[in-house]
Order: sequence, then C-alpha cells, then structure tokens
Amino acid sequence: MPTTFERIRQRYESTDKRCPDCGYVDEEGNWESRTDGQQIIYRHVCPSCDASREHTFTLK
Repeated sequence: MPTTFERIRQRYESTDKRCPDCGYVDEEGNWESRTDGQQIIYRHVCPSCDASREHTFTLK
C-alpha cells in the first residue's frame, strides 16, 4: 500500500502533466519528491524546455 507521500506524487504524475511555460504534455510524469524532515518537496522539470516547478508541504 502506497504511503500518503507516494499517493501525492502519483496524483501529480497523473494530473499535472502540462508545462505552464511551454505547454508540453509530459506523459511520463516524472515528478520527484524529497524531504529534509521539515518539508516535503515535489519537483518536476519539463523535458522540453527545462522549466522547473515545485509543490512544497511543511510537516508539523
């Protein structure tokens, strides 16, 4: 069973595919996640234009 963090990443990979900068639709998703213990950061780099976007959640 996936963790909450894995489910959030999977949601981004299945719903947030269009690059806001160039409009490229990344069918593979390719969202990465990392944490420093205080925050969890989901990041995607567009394979077409290299634009980077992040979603950050603060852990309490």
